[in-house]
Amino acid sequence: MSRVTLTPAARDALRGNEVVFFDWHVTGLCCADAGEFSVRPLRRSQLPRRARRLGPTDLVYAHPTAWVHLAELPVTIDVRPLWRWRRFTTDLLPDAGLRCCLGRPVHDQSPRQRHMGGNR
Repeated sequence: MSRVTLTPAARDALRGNEVVFFDWHVTGLCCADAGEFSVRPLRRSQLPRRARRLGPTDLVYAHPTAWVHLAELPVTIDVRPLWRWRRFTTDLLPDAGLRCCLGRPVHDQSPRQRHMGGNR
């Protein structure tokens, strides 16, 4: 089961007929395909037919390729209001999609752990 959670602010920012959608954007990398995630509010009626549910509630969905990478990750979704717009954000690293495709850890060590030489 996915460990995706919404902050109270993100939950309140969603309108009655909206969900948070993790989209997958394909980018070419050498001979392999890689991609990146984006997060946005989407009306339920506009969800792609193959979208898969993430998390214990029915408020978060993902593109099938994004779902594969996010299914077991702990992800927190928040919102940052920008005047009349809402910008949904996550605690994933900016290059999380590329890291997933290359088999690298998505939740990296904290700056303190890096400075101290990691977990020994």
